[in-house]
Amino acid sequence: MKEIANDSEEFKKYIEDKKISLALMASFVILIIQYFILIYFNLIDSGTGSRIQLISKGLVGVAFLYAFPSVLKRSGIKAIGIYGFSIFIFLIHFTIFPENRTYMTNLIFPFFFMSLPAFIYTLSIKDLRVFKTIMKKLGYIVFIFGLLIGMLVFLGRTSVGAYSMSLSYYMLLPTILFLDELLDKFSLKTLVLVGISLLIILALGSRGAILCVIVFIILKFIRPNSKRTYKRALGHFSIICVGVVALVFMEQILMSIYNFLMRFGINSRSLILFTRENIYLTGRDRIYENVLSEILENPILGIGIAGDTRIIGNSYVHNFFIEVVGNFGVVLGSILSITVLLLIIKSLLTKDTLKYNLFIIWLSLGFVHLMVSSSYLTDLKFWIFLGLMINFNKAVAKRKYTKSIDVVDNINVIEGRN
Repeated sequence: MKEIANDSEEFKKYIEDKKISLALMASFVILIIQYFILIYFNLIDSGTGSRIQLISKGLVGVAFLYAFPSVLKRSGIKAIGIYGFSIFIFLIHFTIFPENRTYMTNLIFPFFFMSLPAFIYTLSIKDLRVFKTIMKKLGYIVFIFGLLIGMLVFLGRTSVGAYSMSLSYYMLLPTILFLDELLDKFSLKTLVLVGISLLIILALGSRGAILCVIVFIILKFIRPNSKRTYKRALGHFSIICVGVVALVFMEQILMSIYNFLMRFGINSRSLILFTRENIYLTGRDRIYENVLSEILENPILGIGIAGDTRIIGNSYVHNFFIEVVGNFGVVLGSILSITVLLLIIKSLLTKDTLKYNLFIIWLSLGFVHLMVSSSYLTDLKFWIFLGLMINFNKAVAKRKYTKSIDVVDNINVIEGRN
């Protein structure tokens, strides 16, 4: 009877983890489908396009509501605490920085109804294997719609403009998942999927996504405690050799890809920037200077939440650390930044291969791009990454606490016998 009860409880936990994972990853599928519809019917910046985007937000909300009872059961009190603290901080900034109020108002929906729920839902996941399985399955759907968009652009049926940052970051999910699978177990099918995904990002996307891919590959090669087999070692050696050759002939390779794309009328912005002699920051250096100069004038309090948007004008600073220091001042912002870095380092040192692989996937998906793009306040991927990172370290701390309790109990038993 106990075994049946245990099996029943395990099944319930599995169903709850599956619901939470589906809710988190459904947003990626909904967004790529939304983008496909907008591009295919040429509805970007139109009234109909705005309504479609609103419907998409509603569908993401439905996905979150689907798993809400499970999250409430697991993290109800935690959610109240997180929301209470976040509202408190938000109201303080709303009071102290009246010049930011217009821009802060625009953050209310994405932060409180997208970012924080994603964070809390991720904290509620117990079985990471379930989460990774759902990621892989839905990653294929994202790939299919990204491939359809790419084919339409290559055939001249539609256009994404000079480049599409959105498409490149949508395609980043399947690209990194395919790379993870390829580096674990080589197969021709996976290699083709990686090649197609990278070609779409290079042809139509931004450089930031390529940076994320490079960071993932580096971290994948240096992962600790991985099982080394002759076949895997040979595969890794082959990839390293190809990588070295690619670096030596980088300019020629990039120009060949560029010329190939030009046959389809695709003038790849990323390839043009990659072939420049100097690193081109597309104006980010001036943005950094403007925001940093404002921070130095107000080092204690900083420029407040959304202060960078006010200074730049309906944009953001494109750098996680500058944004955090700007939001909370030099002292508190530096403490928060260092805390995040320490948590990242601690997570990278895990001996659990599953956790390490999942962590570097989300480090590449949800954090690396914040060095050159997006805002951490509204980036759903960052809050999933943050939730996973805290989830990992919480689990480690819990195991250590449980072990210490067991040791104390054993000592008490021994002393009682004596």
